[in-house]
Amino acid sequence: MFQILEIATLLRLLDAAPEAVHQTIEMGQWTGCVWPGHPEWEAHEACVQIRSLALHYFTVRYPAIEAHSYEIAAQLLASQACPQGGDQHLDVEPRVQEALFWLWALAGGPAVPDTPRIVMPPFQDTTPAPLPGGDPVAFTATALAMLEALLFTGHEAAHQTAATFLRAHTDALARRALMLTDAIVQQETAHVVEAGVICVDCGTEGLDVWYTGQTWGETLCEACYETRVAHGQAHPPNP
Repeated sequence: MFQILEIATLLRLLDAAPEAVHQTIEMGQWTGCVWPGHPEWEAHEACVQIRSLALHYFTVRYPAIEAHSYEIAAQLLASQACPQGGDQHLDVEPRVQEALFWLWALAGGPAVPDTPRIVMPPFQDTTPAPLPGGDPVAFTATALAMLEALLFTGHEAAHQTAATFLRAHTDALARRALMLTDAIVQQETAHVVEAGVICVDCGTEGLDVWYTGQTWGETLCEACYETRVAHGQAHPPNP
């Protein structure tokens, strides 16, 4: 499970009047929820707060949709804030897996599993995850809009949302993310799986061997990894 969305931004985007959130929870008979102003609101983790706000957010915006869609959308967003990693929030079903696949693509795609790579030793670093465009607030807002479009409107709307954001940036991750989202909407799944890995620092594409960070899952070519080691931003490989 990868967690790449900014929690404070999600809470701000989903925020609503406490009485309105309370009413949605009561009318929908949603369990495990709280609302702003509830005596236990501050005591709950952000994942519970986000799920509660998201259920209201999507219910108000799509009142005619079946309730399970609200739950899927709320689960996906709540999983981004879970301190246990988020998997416990997610049901194993095709729509959830598809949404995670789109989010993975929007982020530029972590290293493809089962391919030659070297795992960088853990390094305590407070730098944010590398994201297309480099702005976690803008990325989170786009991710929310894309997931909303995917779950409640369709693939074309989701792709348009993602592409508009990604085409406004020229960094290597944005180019890769655009390629991945294009491939998904064109149903070229083999092309997505076989997409070449890029170095998030220098932009070199088609790496045969690379280093993968254990903190954020970013991929680096050998030269950029050695540069990080030299600057004290990564540990040298284990002997």
